Amino acid sequence: MIKLKDEKGAALVLTILIITLLMVTILGLFKQVTNTTKQITTMEKDIVSQHIAEMGVDYYHAYTESFLPNTISDISKITLPDIDIQEKVILDSQKNFVFWIESHELDPESSEENIIINFTSIGEAYGKTTTIDSSVTINIAESGE
Repeated sequence: MIKLKDEKGAALVLTILIITLLMVTILGLFKQVTNTTKQITTMEKDIVSQHIAEMGVDYYHAYTESFLPNTISDISKITLPDIDIQEKVILDSQKNFVFWIESHELDPESSEENIIINFTSIGEAYGKTTTIDSSVTINIAESGE
């Protein structure tokens, strides 16, 4: 083994090498944490916008139920609920959470026993939107008079 006579500066080189390895490791971990945080934030926006769109579905169901009369004498006179289409329902003061009903229509496959209303609910959270197509089925039962 060859022993160097002048070892001045060897500690400095070793220290710089160790610091460089630590910095590379720390920067790699930092990048991984940053990417994970971005993924979680994106997933959270997706989930919240999905829940808000589902809230719009529940809202339309409740609105339709309150709009319909208790008894229906003529099925042909049934009309769509007078809900304001495309009017945004704001859920917070910063307007980060909103939903709206984009469209609604009577299904052409509706019959004398079932009336089907198709509609689209859109939920938005922090700029991320989710669309849900749904329907309300109204079962018509004959009275026992």
